[in-house]
Amino acid sequence: MNAAQAEEAFGNYHGHSFFSAKINQVNKVEALYLPFWAASGSVRSKIINAQVGWDRVVTRYNKVTKQNESSWETVWRSVQTRHEFSNTYPSTQPELQVYASYKYRRGFVNQIRSSTSILSAKALAPQDMESGDLEDQKRGVQNRGLDPFTMKPSIALKFVKTAIEENEVRTAEQWLVEAYKCDRARIMSMDFQYNQLVLAPVYMPVYVFSIRHLDRTFRTFVQAHDTAGLVGGLRFYSWQRVSAVTAVCAMTGLLLLGTSRFGLTMTSGFWLGVFAPSLIVAWSVLYYPILDYRVRDWWRQREMDGHESEASSTSWDADWTKAYDRFEEEQRRQDWSENQQYQQQSSYGSRSSQTAEQRGPAGDPMGYYAILGISKNASVQEIQSAFRGLAMKWHPDRFSTPEEKAKGKKKFQEITAAYSVLRDVKKRKAYDTYGRA
Repeated sequence: MNAAQAEEAFGNYHGHSFFSAKINQVNKVEALYLPFWAASGSVRSKIINAQVGWDRVVTRYNKVTKQNESSWETVWRSVQTRHEFSNTYPSTQPELQVYASYKYRRGFVNQIRSSTSILSAKALAPQDMESGDLEDQKRGVQNRGLDPFTMKPSIALKFVKTAIEENEVRTAEQWLVEAYKCDRARIMSMDFQYNQLVLAPVYMPVYVFSIRHLDRTFRTFVQAHDTAGLVGGLRFYSWQRVSAVTAVCAMTGLLLLGTSRFGLTMTSGFWLGVFAPSLIVAWSVLYYPILDYRVRDWWRQREMDGHESEASSTSWDADWTKAYDRFEEEQRRQDWSENQQYQQQSSYGSRSSQTAEQRGPAGDPMGYYAILGISKNASVQEIQSAFRGLAMKWHPDRFSTPEEKAKGKKKFQEITAAYSVLRDVKKRKAYDTYGRA
């Protein structure tokens, strides 16, 4: 899927009904790879204790009303059975695909998990970091960034086991209902034994649309591979349309029932029965995205606090960091050498031709922003994402011939030099002000 198709899917998602608020302006569009842990394996589960119940109509005398009243009640009976289940879980089940980062809200990202895309997974190659599609180039999203793996496999396994065990409990309850011919069942305890439960790291291509609403940024995710057009994000509704329909319905109700039945005059009936409900509904529709995000943010912070000790980078992330540190140290030595040479020269214009060739346009004298393919107002997260994508593409270890390795090393050094400046707040400010960090 290219950017134009993603925009179409985005428009269909936010314009699905009469009450939908049409999004006319998108603040920003990003092309990213989002990380997922895809799990697969088998489990053998055993029922230890359970209860089965039958729904019955029970008639009792109510002392308050002084009448016999009937109601439905469930009569429970404990059963002990050692019935076992053996099930295999493939990674194509969306519940077994765990978003492996804490950058975005998991509830929205979970909506773009795919049953078919996982079957097309292949090794990530440098050419996958850049799109040759004209629509992507036209919108400036031809370079795809990387959201790094920040969730360790041990944490992902907890999410996977929770999903599997919930499914096993439902399967066991259904079996008990059929076996005992009862109306309902509930599991008190079960035993689970996992066999060959493994995780695979997978990157999903995604377009991220950022929307501004009431000075808050809301994001919509469009999965760029699945033909079903999977989209995740908060839907917005038109408070004008919802409040107008509420007012019409309330007015119709007052005309049909009359205000005298409620002890109101026509004027008070209008203000209390029409205007007040319409105003409450309008404010609720307008501000519900803010409330929804606050609840999700609270839940996400709770999740991050719970996994704080285990939410460090994975082994290959550490390898990338070590590789970056090596090149950064080499770049520091080169910068020191250049500074020494610069101090010996009488003017800035007498610098070496190599340094002059690296200069960019006004406002970006060394071309750092251009190297990373970002704008001058890019956030720290955008800088990190751009660096990881380009580092994946140009790392020297990914090339085989000496010529390609030399080219990749030179490009990687330029990328790390730009990243070492722009990721540091003080260096970036000095670079933006004086043209040198």
